[in-house]
Amino acid sequence: MKIPFERTIAGAYRFAFSNILSVIGVCWFPYLLLCGLVGGFLYLQWPQIQEFVATVQTAHGPDPSKIQSFLRLFLALYGVLIPAFIIVDSMVTVGVMRKALGQHPSPVFAFFSLGSQVWRLVGAYFLLGLLFYGVAIVLAVAVGGIWAALNKYVAAAATPVTVIFGIIAGLWCIYALVRTYFFLPAVVVAENHLGLRRSWHLGYGNFWRIFGIFLITYLPVAFAAQIVLSTIVQLSVGPIAISAQTGASAQKVAQEIWPMLFKIAPYYFIVQVIQMILLTGLKGGAIAGAYKAVTGGTDAKAAA
Repeated sequence: MKIPFERTIAGAYRFAFSNILSVIGVCWFPYLLLCGLVGGFLYLQWPQIQEFVATVQTAHGPDPSKIQSFLRLFLALYGVLIPAFIIVDSMVTVGVMRKALGQHPSPVFAFFSLGSQVWRLVGAYFLLGLLFYGVAIVLAVAVGGIWAALNKYVAAAATPVTVIFGIIAGLWCIYALVRTYFFLPAVVVAENHLGLRRSWHLGYGNFWRIFGIFLITYLPVAFAAQIVLSTIVQLSVGPIAISAQTGASAQKVAQEIWPMLFKIAPYYFIVQVIQMILLTGLKGGAIAGAYKAVTGGTDAKAAA
């Protein structure tokens, strides 16, 4: 069944703004825990970060060994942050999806869950990622095999034919990922199973509608946030950049720019939080609205 394009977009914006307090209620505690994890990690490593910043501000620039140590620090941070973010994002998605599907009719002021639906969604994302990379590897090997065969027997056609097959393979991977990913949170929450096959089935014939819904719900918010962030950066760092262009030393620029970046960090954080809340609400409203439209709402009602 086709997703009702205009109705789904209107429903996404209506849900996001009419339930903004519940979306905040779902988001604030899980993301506060995530921020606490990152903040605790940075607090423990703060002496090393200060040491690196101090070396950047010297006339000779940072010591290569300090750069390597700093990179290892942030690789370790990402090693902790990525799994934690996937779990927190799945938790928030489940909470918003329950609200959007009508399973939580009352307002939500705080939310935390490590129940089966959250772990099912984490597992579904993990399996989808494995399938995506597995299929991508198989297609890459196939494209390489086509090039090798053509290069051996019809060398002139090897490059153009391989490029065409490569583009087709890449586009098909994107199509399969978008088609399967879109309905996955709703299927997990409404039907209580991993739902990769079910999500793939619901997405049949809806790729361009899903793509259009993504653009119309995501881009306006992201564009507005980018304008605000660019304005903040320009007003704060712009004079320093101008001084660098007029001949200021690299040491002086580094000494001025680091304190300024720390000063604008809270404003950057606030804009990112607002953007995240709006996009979470729009995503939940769009997915839930599309799911109820293509299933008649029966699955969501039965699971409530």
